[in-house]
Amino acid sequence: METYKALIAALTALYIGPVVAGPPVTVTFKNLGSQTATYTPISNNEAITKANASPTPQASVIANSTDTYTIQSLISPDYNHANLRYQIGNKKCVYLATFVAATGSGASKIPKWNNTATPSGGATCTIKVTKTNPSTYAWSVEITMK
Repeated sequence: METYKALIAALTALYIGPVVAGPPVTVTFKNLGSQTATYTPISNNEAITKANASPTPQASVIANSTDTYTIQSLISPDYNHANLRYQIGNKKCVYLATFVAATGSGASKIPKWNNTATPSGGATCTIKVTKTNPSTYAWSVEITMK
C-alpha cells in the first residue's frame, strides 16, 4: 500500500510539473471621485484576479486616494491578466489588463499587452500602461475612476 501511495505521489508530481508564473502586473487604482469606491469582484476571472493579488485589493478606497497591488497568474510564463471591478454609487468600471507572449519565428516571443476600461452608470474609467519591462515582460497599469 505504501508503494502504491508513493507511486501515485510521484506520478502526480510529474503530471502537475513545476508552477510557472506569468509576468506580474502592478496595478495602481486611483479614486478620482468624491465618494468611496468599492472593489466588487463578481465574475470568475475577477475572483481569480483577487486570488492572484498581493496584497489583496482594498475593499474600499476613499475619495482622492489610491490602492496599489501586484497580480501574477500561475497559468503560464507567457500569460497574465487582471480583471477588476469598482463601483461608486451607481457608477461602475470594469478593467481588463492582459499580457500574452506569442511564439514568433524561431524561438522568439512577441509580447502583447492589452488594456480595456468599460464604464457604466455615468462613470469615467481609464486604464493606461505606465511601465513595461522588455526582459521580464512585467508591467504596470494605472486605473482611474470618477
